[in-house]
Amino acid sequence: MSAAVVIHTDRARQGQPGTPGPRRRFRSTLVALGLVVAALFFPPCARHAHAQFPILEHGATKLELGGYVRSLTGVQDLGYTPPLGERRSGFNGEVIRLEWRLTVNKHVVFNVHDRLQAQVMSGDAPFGEAAGIGVSVVPGRAVDLSTNLLTADRLRVWHDLDRLAVTVYTGVADVTVGRQAVTWGTSSLFPVADLWTQFSPFELDTEEKPGMDGVRVLMYPAAGVELDAVMADRGVAKDLSAGLRATVGLPTADVYAGFGKFWNELIGMGGVSFLLDQTKLRFEGALPYDMDAHGMERPRVTLGVDWLSGKVQLTGELHYNGAGARNASGYVVQLQGPRFARGESYFLDRYYAGGVVAWQPDAGGRMNLVLSGLVNLSDPSAALTPLVSYDFGQSTSVSIGALQTFGRTPLFPAFGLPELRSEYGTYGNMWFTRISVFF
Repeated sequence: MSAAVVIHTDRARQGQPGTPGPRRRFRSTLVALGLVVAALFFPPCARHAHAQFPILEHGATKLELGGYVRSLTGVQDLGYTPPLGERRSGFNGEVIRLEWRLTVNKHVVFNVHDRLQAQVMSGDAPFGEAAGIGVSVVPGRAVDLSTNLLTADRLRVWHDLDRLAVTVYTGVADVTVGRQAVTWGTSSLFPVADLWTQFSPFELDTEEKPGMDGVRVLMYPAAGVELDAVMADRGVAKDLSAGLRATVGLPTADVYAGFGKFWNELIGMGGVSFLLDQTKLRFEGALPYDMDAHGMERPRVTLGVDWLSGKVQLTGELHYNGAGARNASGYVVQLQGPRFARGESYFLDRYYAGGVVAWQPDAGGRMNLVLSGLVNLSDPSAALTPLVSYDFGQSTSVSIGALQTFGRTPLFPAFGLPELRSEYGTYGNMWFTRISVFF
């Protein structure tokens, strides 16, 4: 995935108590919406991403260590000057992630991931504090395992534990307790069922999703059948979430159905993926019921197609986001809504299309060329992200990318909230480089 520009500083997005004003919420969330970059398909140095080296072995007990270092540097030009920011800015973000894995008798595994992150901006951020890492919404947690080491004007350094879990493998089920990552659903560009944790579209540290605190039980009662039960802490008792998903693998298709309570919603979901030689057809939908308003909400649906052939991968998706605004006049209200505060959705409108073209031109697969595009069909507005990555060997990859947007820019009246006239026209343009080293 790409990186970009927002570190969320309002407390509601960090799972902490407090309710920031609408203008502050607008500034700190605007830029982190809407663009999913195609490194989903060709993550830099993917062959090295999860290599772990044993540092201690004693009988059936093994301690392993892996991880990576990433650095992002970029320049952004909004194309307009907001009243509380600058038109052009530079940013740099760094992350060091250590992945510890302790295996005991092959039946018990402890996972601990600790990260050290830093971010710096050249000037006042256009919409909140900005860099390229840590921009995904942190899941609500009753226990905070992060430490701010340095907080200064345009500079922040902090440490956190993003994984702290134990998994017990039994003959009946695999049970994981603690801080972990859970992924549901099949959509690539427009997820509708991945409600446990999601990446922000502009996240640098994309090798591992944000960890949520909870319990997960995986069971395999029959060949080709998987049952996945999850209970998640959201920071406060009323937001406790739980769900059950059943997946069945058929000769030419994979089918799943699920149901659960997510925050204040009861959501039923389902999806199917048809495998047709080199082509995969996908359908996925979710239907929420608002427990506070006692009524059904509009569904969220994604239709997708993938085509894989040697060095080329193509994907396309159409998306209906029932949680979105009817038109651009409702965008600011969407930004202040609970779904954005908790990271349930990063999209403002209802109708979208997106596509990805990924190509490996060299025989060794060292170079990856990716072009990703999203279109808001209502504004209309669009965003294109070209990305070139090269694997130099020795677990080192360098990427160069850009964000090019098309759409009407915002208006800033003397009084009141800004007027957003298009979604992607708000982002401006960006150019960045990224270095990844795995160990």
